[in-house]
Amino acid sequence: MSKKLFGWFAPKRGENVLQMVEKHLELTLRAVESLNSMIEAASLCEVQKCKKAYMDVSSLEMQADDLRRKMVEELTMSEMFPEERDDLMELVRAVDWIADWSKEAARILNVVPFEKAPEEIKEATLNMVRADVNCVKVLTNCVKVLPKSPKDALSLANQVEMMEENIDDLYSTVRKHFAVMEFPGFTVGALILLNEFFDALETIADWCENTADIVRAVAVREH
Repeated sequence: MSKKLFGWFAPKRGENVLQMVEKHLELTLRAVESLNSMIEAASLCEVQKCKKAYMDVSSLEMQADDLRRKMVEELTMSEMFPEERDDLMELVRAVDWIADWSKEAARILNVVPFEKAPEEIKEATLNMVRADVNCVKVLTNCVKVLPKSPKDALSLANQVEMMEENIDDLYSTVRKHFAVMEFPGFTVGALILLNEFFDALETIADWCENTADIVRAVAVREH
């Protein structure tokens, strides 16, 4: 994604893609925020709020997926250099994985008795998902400033990387609790799913970092 990307021969079509990229990021952020709401509700056994948040995550992920397909179609028709198209497609797919893993975490949470988890696990999990939300917010700003200021995009990409490392630390805390605590009311199957739920929360941050790496590669070329 070079500077040429923002001065295509077909300005209207290029503008449409950029607007869709921003919309895709907004949908992804809202999906992660809804996942946060779902975890908060599940920890308090607020069934209706949990159900609504789950439906919100699913709906937002579907909207993001639909928008990704439209962007790919738009990029296929756009008059731009192949490397520019490839960069944008790679960026869009990376962002889409964030929404996908948010939905996966919500699906798992929907079937495990999270309200029965020890308080330490609930608190550590909430710390993780809140950190995920903040990480996606910074990533959103990172992508938005790239056309105007590669230097600022680089700085924000570095910040995303540091936030991902912090989420790794929070993930380690959750797993330490998980390894030593008793989980009354959990079957073996539910415990396996709970571990996969933690993995999904951590993978959201991984894909934030992967997306920031794409931005960093572009920004370094243009800085």
